[in-house]
Amino acid sequence: MGCRLISDRARVRTGWVLAVVAMLLVATIPFSYADGVLDRPGVIAESGTSDLVEAVLIVAAFVFSGAWLIHLRPRNVIGWILLASGLLQGVQMSAEAYATRALTEPGESLPLALPAMWLASWLWMPSILLLIAVLPGLYPTGRPPSRFWAWQVRGGLLGIALMVLLTATEQDAVDDAVAGVRLPWDTPAWWPWLVGVPAAFLVAASIGIAVVGTVVRAVRATAPERQQLLWLIAAASAMVLTVFLPWRAAFLVAFGLMPVAVVVGVVRYRLLGIEVALRRTLLYAPLTLMVALIVGASTTLFARLIPTGLIPLLIGSAVVALIVFPVAGRLRKLVDRLVLGEAADALAAVDRVGAGLETVTGDPVQSMLKAVARAVAAEYAAVRDPAGEEIAKIGESSTRAIEVPLMHGGATFGTLTVGPRRREPRVTGSDARMIGTLAPHLAVVVRSKRLTEELARERERVATATMGERDRLRRDMHDGLGPSLSGIALGLEAASKALATDPATALDILRHARDEADRAVAEVRRVIDGLRPTALDLRGLSGAIEDTAAALGLGRIGGPSFHLDVLPVQGLPPEVEEAALRIVSESLTNVARHAGADRCTVVVDEVDHCLRLAVQDDGAGMSAVRSGGHGLGSMRRRAADLGGYITIEPLQPRGTSVTAVLPLETI
Repeated sequence: MGCRLISDRARVRTGWVLAVVAMLLVATIPFSYADGVLDRPGVIAESGTSDLVEAVLIVAAFVFSGAWLIHLRPRNVIGWILLASGLLQGVQMSAEAYATRALTEPGESLPLALPAMWLASWLWMPSILLLIAVLPGLYPTGRPPSRFWAWQVRGGLLGIALMVLLTATEQDAVDDAVAGVRLPWDTPAWWPWLVGVPAAFLVAASIGIAVVGTVVRAVRATAPERQQLLWLIAAASAMVLTVFLPWRAAFLVAFGLMPVAVVVGVVRYRLLGIEVALRRTLLYAPLTLMVALIVGASTTLFARLIPTGLIPLLIGSAVVALIVFPVAGRLRKLVDRLVLGEAADALAAVDRVGAGLETVTGDPVQSMLKAVARAVAAEYAAVRDPAGEEIAKIGESSTRAIEVPLMHGGATFGTLTVGPRRREPRVTGSDARMIGTLAPHLAVVVRSKRLTEELARERERVATATMGERDRLRRDMHDGLGPSLSGIALGLEAASKALATDPATALDILRHARDEADRAVAEVRRVIDGLRPTALDLRGLSGAIEDTAAALGLGRIGGPSFHLDVLPVQGLPPEVEEAALRIVSESLTNVARHAGADRCTVVVDEVDHCLRLAVQDDGAGMSAVRSGGHGLGSMRRRAADLGGYITIEPLQPRGTSVTAVLPLETI
């Protein structure tokens, strides 16, 4: 790590030193052109004060932008490309100025005049070609995004090298500033064909791939790479469009701002609302060109028919109105889609998120959370329940995330936490609005999953209770009713045999059979009374208590008021649930028939791993006779069978409290 830090510091220092060197070289240009050098015989170059200012500004823009990017990203090659382009331009300008003076100096007293002119003849070429043939393949990370782009960069570098070799060896390239200057060698006629053809092919192919490939990358990329690529395209488009304008200053400004735009696109592609600038540039630049072409073509055409007057211009304006406005609407949608991606159309994003629910998936919450994160290009997203437990998660947690409640039908089912886009300091306003739009849809999925889990638990509970009831019925039939019916059958058979020989014995046997039948009927009644109430399976404990209270007239008009408070109890065994309903039902029966109460309250909760049932009324209270009745005895027996107990206490000033405690782990 220490070596890397030293290396990065050295890179930064080198970048700033080279930037200062480039500016010092540009500063020598006025001295080279002093004393009327441009007016000397044979001088072709023209350079005024405005040209010098333009040169200084352009070189400064490139070298300082490159040095600043190196300062921020020492290992990003793009900064070095910008610095190299500016430095080559500075060396070329200063070398040309010096060579112009040295070659026209009386007595040729200044040295290295021809080498300086030779450098100036070809240094401009790599300074320009590096920007358009190599830089797009490395933008914005400084590394090729794929193996294809790596070959594009290599081809561009090779083509530039061959082009520089051809330019540096040709005689025609050194007499642009001073007429009659020649190199000390001549190249054969086949040399331009040998070097120039592959050089032109490689450079043209590299530039074509860079232009088309960058546009394709921007269309296919996701945020934030899409915005970065579009920022580069917008800056390059502005520079290209200014070439066709009659004002040279417009092109120089666009060219000088090119390195600044590249740096901003690499490190802060959303600085000062760049997305707005991108959208407007990509929208108004082609529209402006379209309007100019349509107006120019239409006025030229109609001017032949109507040479005078404003009619050609009016017709051209009408054509613009008919063509440009419809095109502008579609182009705006295309640009918004290109720049903003899925955030450009919230309804489309909602449709794409909802489409994920139509597919079969193991966890619908996780699947939809991925769709939400993809809609805002977030690297982190999570869903938590109201207790704060994590239900689903994507990526690593972020301290810069925002939280949105998941609400449906006025109830809160948890929170949605979403982090910012990659390399973003926070969640942007547009992304926050998109998250708020998608949160209710995710809330529906979370609620549906919860209902599905509750339904699965209820099915399991009902299935367990049903199996337990079947086992109890089997035992009761086998141990009680089965032997009774068998005894009756045997008694009837014995009575039929004894009827002819001993009528008295047959009569006695029949009396025993009748007693056994009575016991069998009582057993059947007992089994029926012991069946699990259907209301427990259909509505659960709370619903069954409400049905019982309603059947007894509690809570109805003219009857005692009724209030039920059931707290959720986890893992309630079927036998405990059934005993609880029987005990509460018996207590409510006593309240409805004997208490004469105006109010009755039932509370069901869990205390120390036990189910507690409390039935309170404001009636007349229980007498000693009633406290020992059959119903209360049945209640105590049911509680004792499960290892629990029941307490009955009077309330002041009037009323009764019946409390039952049933262990959840039955004995």
